[in-house]
Amino acid sequence: MKEIKPKKCAVCGEEFVPFRTTQRVCGTTCAISFGKSNIQKQNAKAWQKEKKVRKEKLKTHKDFLKDLEKLVNEFIRIRDKDQPCISCGATAGNYTMSAGHYFPVGSYGNVRFDEDNIHGQCWFNCNKNKHGNLAEYTLMLPGRIGNERFEQLQVRAKQTTLKMSIPEIKEKIEYYRKKIKEMKSDEVWG
Repeated sequence: MKEIKPKKCAVCGEEFVPFRTTQRVCGTTCAISFGKSNIQKQNAKAWQKEKKVRKEKLKTHKDFLKDLEKLVNEFIRIRDKDQPCISCGATAGNYTMSAGHYFPVGSYGNVRFDEDNIHGQCWFNCNKNKHGNLAEYTLMLPGRIGNERFEQLQVRAKQTTLKMSIPEIKEKIEYYRKKIKEMKSDEVWG
């Protein structure tokens, strides 16, 4: 039979010669505290899962819309990472990018998540200081998406407001999570 080598106890750190190769602790007291720590870890994991479910149940329609907006904006930043700023043309990589909306979210909620309405824009100069720099955005947008899509966007923006149910929002959240994951994996392997 093969000789069993000494091990360090998983609890107290003392060196001991185990009876079996799978033994992880030196004695009964360490075994009891090791068992308690495993139970505590399992309880902590179970609590984290339960807490996540409880938080999900407490979310309002507005909370789900905020979650969706964060994901859509992240998608836009990834999609347009190599593009210059839609308004001022600042070179990609030389500015902090934000997801700039052509039609503002507050006034035109029905195109809030429309990918033709949102483009990479330099955060400090155009989005923050120039409030979207819409004069330049108007000139550059048809070149980026084409005149036909630009005209369709203008029509969609003036239609009734977008009403999405929570299940529809959740569906879109999953859609954008999947798209972001695919784009990030393409970056790694591409």
